Amino acid sequence: MAVDPLAILFGSPARVKLLRFFLFNPSKEFTFDEISRRARLVRRTARTEIDALLKAGVIKKKVFFEQLPNADKKTRVHGFALNKQFPELQALQTFLFETAPLDGKSVVRQLRKAGVLDVVVTAGVFVRDFEQRLDLLIAMKKLPEKKVEAAIRSLESEIGIEIRYAAMTTEELLYRVGMYDKLTRDVFDYPHEILVDRVDMRDELRRP
Repeated sequence: MAVDPLAILFGSPARVKLLRFFLFNPSKEFTFDEISRRARLVRRTARTEIDALLKAGVIKKKVFFEQLPNADKKTRVHGFALNKQFPELQALQTFLFETAPLDGKSVVRQLRKAGVLDVVVTAGVFVRDFEQRLDLLIAMKKLPEKKVEAAIRSLESEIGIEIRYAAMTTEELLYRVGMYDKLTRDVFDYPHEILVDRVDMRDELRRP
């Protein structure tokens, strides 16, 4: 009897996380170690779920070349990539994107682990605009860079995509907005949503 691929796709939260990981990075290849690290799964769980996705046909094994640390040239490595020939790929992408925790509450909840937030703005993937330069803009009075990065990585593992973000002090953000800086204009001149605004950023943006 033929295996119904969709019948084994949604077997666990870890499997859904890996599905989003591959579906939201459709043109990239990943080693097993990178998948396990970026999806924040223990190796045994990652191996079990990757085997299930291979069996379903939604991903495939891939051999590619990668620049490894301390290596003079790229090395041939084995990994995995999305199978773009999977029959239900488009429907699966749409469903998993629409059900991904991309809402503002999820974003702010993760970022607050880094400290008090003055400004949080979502753009890009969060507003379904994939051509924007940034997905997330963050400002804090004092910027604990390691904590912010850890919060971003946690958010990435939750939604399954790599987030393009900029984090800066509140003073720097206000200066950049006042100078019509390109980075901030690339956010505020295009579709975006201001989730946190403790410095009246909306008023700053309205000033001539």
